[in-house]
Amino acid sequence: MGAKGRTVVPQAVREVLHVGEGDTLLYVVEGEQVRLTTRQQLAQELYGSLAEPDGRDFTQELLEERRAEAERAKP
Repeated sequence: MGAKGRTVVPQAVREVLHVGEGDTLLYVVEGEQVRLTTRQQLAQELYGSLAEPDGRDFTQELLEERRAEAERAKP
């Protein structure tokens, strides 16, 4: 770690994450561990976590409800 708290991400890790110069990385603190990820990967994880065991997807249901409300609100 550098003097300003900066770290260097090894090339092998950048390749696994599919990131390059200028990309944003997220440090996710989980207890006493830290996980390095991207916004896109975290969003995909969260999106999948909203699915119910019966296959219902609350995210998709919410999007459909919002679209229907927007349609009803049109003049």
